[in-house]
Amino acid sequence: MNGACPPILVPGHERVGVVTEVGRKVKKCQKGNKAGVGSCRSCESCSANYCPKMVLTYAAPDKDGSITYGGYSNEMVCNEHFVIRFPENMPLLEQLSIVR
Repeated sequence: MNGACPPILVPGHERVGVVTEVGRKVKKCQKGNKAGVGSCRSCESCSANYCPKMVLTYAAPDKDGSITYGGYSNEMVCNEHFVIRFPENMPLLEQLSIVR
């Protein structure tokens, strides 16, 4: 990207919503679940901003070369590893306070 922004930029780093579709190998959630996207939790300190493998939430190249779109998107694709499933009765504002 060389410092240039992509032609379409969708910001937003707290991502929560309702699962609309899952792949056949997904076990952690199913269609209709409330869910959010969290950090990978691979290191003990969970210092996502300092991770050498970090993928920025929006306007950045993803591992497959596509550009990431943020939490204000209508839809997004997420690896099951990053999904945080929420109880059905949990209000949206509480969900937002959990994801980071």
